[in-house]
Amino acid sequence: MVAICGVPLVFVDQRTLNDLADELAAAFAQLGLTATVEPAGLRDNQGRLAVEADGRRIELDVLTRADLRPAAARDLPEVPDGSGLLFADRLAEHTREVLRDRGWGWFDRRRGHLRLWCPGLRLDAAVAPTAAPEATRVRDPFSPTGRQLALWLLMHPGEPASPRGISRELGVSAGQVSNLLQALSAQALLRRDRTPLVPELFWALVDHWRPRRHALATIPPLDQLAAAPELASKRWVVGDTRAASALGAPVAAPPDYPPDLYVPDQKVLSWLLNRCEMAPEYGRRVATVAVAPTPLVVDRRFRFADPDGGPWPLAHPVMVALDLAVDRSRGREVVEAWDPDPALGVTRVW
Repeated sequence: MVAICGVPLVFVDQRTLNDLADELAAAFAQLGLTATVEPAGLRDNQGRLAVEADGRRIELDVLTRADLRPAAARDLPEVPDGSGLLFADRLAEHTREVLRDRGWGWFDRRRGHLRLWCPGLRLDAAVAPTAAPEATRVRDPFSPTGRQLALWLLMHPGEPASPRGISRELGVSAGQVSNLLQALSAQALLRRDRTPLVPELFWALVDHWRPRRHALATIPPLDQLAAAPELASKRWVVGDTRAASALGAPVAAPPDYPPDLYVPDQKVLSWLLNRCEMAPEYGRRVATVAVAPTPLVVDRRFRFADPDGGPWPLAHPVMVALDLAVDRSRGREVVEAWDPDPALGVTRVW
């Protein structure tokens, strides 16, 4: 076993290699492909499988891992000919993107997806999962309440999840929390001790983090906002780039960078959109506004003071990291390079 980015990555032994050969052969059979798969030996404790299909013989370097974070996937050696295959219990979409860029294929056992892209054998198809999830009462663990629960777990990564305790925190029933926790466990996103599996849960939540931002050319003065109690302006927070810069993420944002504001609900957003001028171009905005993806985003318990003295507090660093990670290019690079200052008291979960 070796470690990449501090994460153990298993290089297979002969017995495991035999099992992987059987698993891959079964997947080919499901796809109606006539292929023979057999172990081709070990090299530096790294397994190889030989695949014979349509008169061609292809040898694959194979690795196996329960899960793999994107940064660790990026440190895998490149295989331009596509002759690498990773067997994993679960792979986040961003990890798949990194593997694809580096020429690796994968077998996502829990989701049931096989990708093998090399000369003479190109597959990208769904197959039957070999690590089937347990039956649960919840089909989608990332419903609005599920997203709120996932965010709470990411902000408390060392605490075993207690349905009763979390129900009091979130204002939902303990039964609903229990069902959602079971669904997250079935997706291999919760450990046996009911702590979140990170960064996998973070990247899974990124896929469902979709704030709809509106660019404003004007915004009412702070005293006018404060005079309208229905706007709950004291609950507004700043997220995304400006907050990330203030919290120490490696992103440049000048003091006058337009804030990305989160407001509590659709009623507040509608008030602003009906009274403020919309920016004709995104680059000419004075701010963006969006309804908070979950109530926790504007919860006063989880806000941070703006060290630059801005008029609004900052969203929690985990929420800010989610904002950044929505950007599949530069944003995700910033997230992966961001190690929060210990003084923030925040555990990195991405």
